[in-house]
Amino acid sequence: MYMMNDFYKKTSTVFFATMLVASCLKGQSKEKRPNILLITADDMNWNSVGIYGCDVAETTPNIDKLAQEGIRFDNAFVSISLSTPCRQVMLSGCHSHQTMTRCFTELERVGPALPDILKEEGYLIANINKQQDFYEWDVAVTEKETAMGRDIPANTNAVKEIIQRAGDKPWFIMMNFNDPHRPFYNSESQNNSKNYAEYRDKGRLSKPSKVFKTDEVRVPGFLPDLPEIKQEMAEYYSSVRRCDDGVGCVLDVLKQKGIYDNTIVVFLSDHGISMPFSKLNCYHTSLHVPLILRYPKWIKAGSRDVGNVVSVVDLAPTLIEMIGLKSPDYMAGRSFLPLVKGEEQDSREYTVGYYYRNLRQDNMFPEFTVHMRDWVYIYNPWANGVKEVHNADYTNSPSLKAIWAAADSLESVKKRSDFHKYRVKEELYNIRQDPNSYINLADDAEFKTRVENMRQILVDWMVSTKHPALELMRDPFNQTLIESYMAWEKENARKQDAEVRILEKSK
Repeated sequence: MYMMNDFYKKTSTVFFATMLVASCLKGQSKEKRPNILLITADDMNWNSVGIYGCDVAETTPNIDKLAQEGIRFDNAFVSISLSTPCRQVMLSGCHSHQTMTRCFTELERVGPALPDILKEEGYLIANINKQQDFYEWDVAVTEKETAMGRDIPANTNAVKEIIQRAGDKPWFIMMNFNDPHRPFYNSESQNNSKNYAEYRDKGRLSKPSKVFKTDEVRVPGFLPDLPEIKQEMAEYYSSVRRCDDGVGCVLDVLKQKGIYDNTIVVFLSDHGISMPFSKLNCYHTSLHVPLILRYPKWIKAGSRDVGNVVSVVDLAPTLIEMIGLKSPDYMAGRSFLPLVKGEEQDSREYTVGYYYRNLRQDNMFPEFTVHMRDWVYIYNPWANGVKEVHNADYTNSPSLKAIWAAADSLESVKKRSDFHKYRVKEELYNIRQDPNSYINLADDAEFKTRVENMRQILVDWMVSTKHPALELMRDPFNQTLIESYMAWEKENARKQDAEVRILEKSK
């Protein structure tokens, strides 16, 4: 049953946490456990972080320092390039279709999620800015209270107050920085936004410690180098720097309170930048994210994992094992604790991702993908050469408008713009040779076996997770199956949106 009634949703946390957690984790010790600080950045490209090879100087000094004190993963990926579903994957250890969180819809538990388990184990659990509904947060700080997450003192004070409230209890804080989500710092969009007027008037939009100019930034290789894009990139990197400022302030709180070394600190982005070929897609720059963990008890400073592929779906199982519990069998993810400790772990060659739709849209653009260290395969069942992608997040951005305008006179930009609009059923990219995904190798006879093998990975994943697109993935060019699956997704989207509207009215 895909839809879950309101009563079941509201009571599921308590039921699962008290019954299933107690049974599957029975006998585990409850001695003083480490605190957990899970820091997320919103829409931050993996290579916007200095230590990940950013080609713009001085973007993230605090995050770089955190990486130098812990371990960074070179091949970390999220499962979906949309904020709410991604964060639910982080917390649940399950995929979006398993929890029915394809978009801004609510979690349906397969079993207790990370916050449920931690609360049952005596943790105070708190969320700042990106509240995920239907967890029983002890503290939930809203975006309004933090000026849409852009008031650094408000974010910092929230962390201080949560730690004070926890007292002797261990705590879990999900600290979600809204930067560098649109609107970017000091952009025309932000300055003209009625939603930000009150925050501007009260001086609550913190100024980054470094504001970037256009001559200090570069346009990413997956976008054309146009003046409008360069201007947005300067605003974007200023937002990246403000996020980094916030990370530094929060970590300073832990240091000042003497609890830094007894806190598991995790930093990652929820997906790539809000630009074409990144957010709301399945490309390398869509799902590849920075992932850093610090915990001196187990992690050697300056560690780096360069070979293993890890996924955000693995994060909850990993954190559960880091506090001394057994990772639940119902979670689709697999703990990478051995890698955190510097040990070896097998079967870390690839991860699976997907995308369905954006907020309040029943115009579906489902994609399924396999990411390896050097290869990306994408299947777009909706692509028919006529239907155009329209994703609300960046459709009205200066960058996309500039691309469309330039396409009238520049053939190379037109080719890139048209491909973004229409796509093709299958895409295959060699990331080592083509990091910006320009050369689609899916129809190249030389790579026929690779395409077949990567398709089979998706089939096997859909079998194991009971995905409704399984029959289609077994026969991916069958038009009848495509139409049937697309119709199912559209109807499901309408039902879920109707349910969310009812729940919002009841709050």
